[in-house]
Formats: sequence, structure tokens, C-alpha cells
Amino acid sequence: MTLQRPDEATLHAWADGELPPDAAAAVAQWLAEHPDEAARMAAVQAQTAGLQALHAQVLDEPVPPQLILALHRPPTQWRWQHALAAGVMLSLGLGLGYGAGQHQAGSQQTPAVGKAGELPSFVREAAAAHAVYVPEQRHPVEVAAQQQAHLVQWLSKRLGVALKPPVLEAQGFHLMGGRLLPGESGQARAQFMYEDGNAQRVTLYVSVLDQRTNAPSAPASFQWSSDGLTQGFYWIEAQQGYALSSTLPRERLQVLANAIYQQLQ
Repeated sequence: MTLQRPDEATLHAWADGELPPDAAAAVAQWLAEHPDEAARMAAVQAQTAGLQALHAQVLDEPVPPQLILALHRPPTQWRWQHALAAGVMLSLGLGLGYGAGQHQAGSQQTPAVGKAGELPSFVREAAAAHAVYVPEQRHPVEVAAQQQAHLVQWLSKRLGVALKPPVLEAQGFHLMGGRLLPGESGQARAQFMYEDGNAQRVTLYVSVLDQRTNAPSAPASFQWSSDGLTQGFYWIEAQQGYALSSTLPRERLQVLANAIYQQLQ
């Protein structure tokens, strides 16, 4: 069935995560059938994430004393200060509230599944990249698994960390290969793609988070995300963010996420 092209407002609402689940699923399905448009939306999401990250450190700064004082003054005499303070706080909330997700430290060998909050930008990037490249038949990856040594060396150098693609043969998936992708503020990202015997594909998206985000040094709990079509688990450990994306059932994806987490320790 051929889906009708969403208008620009709907596409951008999808990129911003503002559509209800049914509408988001319809747009995601249409993008999966139109790789060029999916790539354009992925670029929009990456640009938005970069802009939001420019002053993310403000979230960790104390509220200016002037604003606190204005909020506690009598409303009849200082009404305009209240309005100013509220406006500034609202602007900060809208511009910077797209946070890095909920981090839950733990010492377990396998993180517990937690409740997802605001999606970190790398998770949105991962979902967009999954929607763009998984439907590809001739060029799903940039470097095939037959050149795994070159792939790992290249991506490790670009991301600045030693990468190790997990082996998922025991779970029924083989590595197809991977590619280099752009993240927020032009940072390098890595995507590894796997496929099972039924041509079901999953992608593992790896990002190195900005040191200013103060990501926890302990493992975070697994978080679940879904845009109505693509779904998966993501987690943060040290300065690296991981997002596993697919259309597989949640239970099967958790098995894969557990296996990946164990191998990356």
C-alpha cells in the first residue's frame, strides 16, 4: 500500500517527537519507504540536537540570584520581574529541556530496565539512522563484515575510543558490517548492523558523549524507546551511549541487549 506523503509540518513534528504514536508510526513507515526523505529528516534531527547541545551546561548551573529574588518579591510591586523570571525560566526549559535521559547507576552485570524519560539526542539519531539504512538491499552498510578489522580500526579512530562489535551468533544474528555517521555538532557516530536467518535486522548505534554532559561512570539502566515503528533499548556507560534499534518484539530485543552489554564489559 502506498502511503500519502506527510506535509512538512508533520515531518518536522515527527522529527521533534511531537506526534501521537499512531501518527508517528505512519510517518516512520513512509520514511522507511523513502530513504532520501528519511536521510533529510535524520539531518534535521542531528542539527536540532547540535543546537540544543550548545548550552546544555546551563542546566547544571545554579539559578541566578536576581531571578530568585524577583520570584519572592510582592506581586503588586514587582509584577514585571515575575513575568521576566517566568519567561526566562520557560525559555531555558524549552531550549534546553531536551536532556540526556534518566541515568540510574548500578553494579549489576545486566542493567535493569528502567522507565524512559526525555530521549537523549543519540537515541533519536539512532532511530533515524536505522530507518534510513535498514531497508537498503544493495548498500545497507558502508564497510562489510568481511573487512571487520579495517571497519573496527577506522571507526575506533574516528570516535576516539576502542570499539568492539559484539558477536551475536548465539542469538541468531551475524554482523553485516557498519558505517560512520554524523552526530550532534558534527561528532562521529558508529552504526553496526546485524541480520538473522529471516532477514530481520537490528542496528547498534555507538556514540561518545560530550564530557560536559557529565554522564555517569556506572552503568545506566536499560531504557526502552519507540516511535511507533522502530523500537529498542538504550543505555549509557561512562562516556559512551549505546542504542539498539529494530522492529523485533521487546522480549527478543532485551535478550540481544543483555548479550551486547555483557560483551562490552
